[in-house]
Amino acid sequence: MSLKKDSDEDILLLKNIKKKILYILLKRVMLKKINAFTANVKDYLVDHPQTRKWSKWVLIFFVEIISAFAFAYGFRAFTAPDTTCVTYWQKTDNTITDADVSSPTRLISGGASGVSQTIVRIISIFVNISKFENIIVSVCYFLLNVPIFILAFKKISKQFTIFTFMNVLFTSLFNTFIPSSWVYNVINIYKDVLARAIFAGICTGISSGLAMLVGTSTGGYDCITVYISEKKSTSVGKYSLLLNSLTVCCFVIFSVIGINVNPSWNTQNTNVVVTFALYTIVYFFISSHVTDFLNQKNKKQELQIFTSNPDIPTILIHTFPHSATVIDSHGAFSGKKNYVVYMVISKNEAKKALAMVANADSKAFVTVIDINQVFGRFYIKPFD
Repeated sequence: MSLKKDSDEDILLLKNIKKKILYILLKRVMLKKINAFTANVKDYLVDHPQTRKWSKWVLIFFVEIISAFAFAYGFRAFTAPDTTCVTYWQKTDNTITDADVSSPTRLISGGASGVSQTIVRIISIFVNISKFENIIVSVCYFLLNVPIFILAFKKISKQFTIFTFMNVLFTSLFNTFIPSSWVYNVINIYKDVLARAIFAGICTGISSGLAMLVGTSTGGYDCITVYISEKKSTSVGKYSLLLNSLTVCCFVIFSVIGINVNPSWNTQNTNVVVTFALYTIVYFFISSHVTDFLNQKNKKQELQIFTSNPDIPTILIHTFPHSATVIDSHGAFSGKKNYVVYMVISKNEAKKALAMVANADSKAFVTVIDINQVFGRFYIKPFD
């Protein structure tokens, strides 16, 4: 019995080994096919510039739709749930009160949507607009972006402005037409404000990060922060956090005024407004970090390349829109003549640059250093 058992275990072990070997071989074959297909597509696009341009635009278009939906859904589900959602949630959650239904507790959104919320708070001082709040926010969100579009058109680029306009348009449409059932049937964390702040921050960060990843923005403060950050060659998150914090302060001030002037429809407690403003800071903090994580373009790295190939600097500056500094040197051990190439690039260019260096000189020694900020002529428009 023991011999038979050992024999069965050996057969099972061999079968598992064969499966693993087969899996590894299939994986290698698939990777080769994928790499070959990718190379063929790249070669085709290089030879067909018009097709490449239209393919890029189609990709950006779909990314804009995803970005807009991420923000609008996060806004409707976590930042500012409407009365319909809260009414439905009340049926299954006894902690949700009638006061929550009549005046839902809301985080303060960032950017133009946050300013839109602030405008609603100002109007609410004088008029009860609770039934039309979503429509007013959507309209204000769109109108507030108009002067920002003009700034982007003049100071950044035309194509950047066009695609940003599309993002804002889709966001306004999604915010208006996403059915409330898509929210209340999927998730209910209305009373867990910290969780709402975290998920709202993730959704907003994904929205902004995806847009910036393809060289556009979600409009509003994002346009302003992209312009400032690229002029200063630093990350966009900290500028977004500063502007949004100012919006929060204004929102709190006008909310408190509304509560004191017309408490019949401004039913929120002052302490609740201040508490939610503090939770909103968590939302902004997470959003800015997610944005910076996805948006690698504004992060800079310095390459220090030690090579014996004098052509590497020429290859690099003809491929990337940055210059380089070359210093003659020699190896301490070998005594042979070398070159040290210093070059600052965007983080999203690093992989391509390293591959080119390795292809030109397989023995090159390269160090990559993260840079906090760059001063000088490094500005690149998102679109030509």
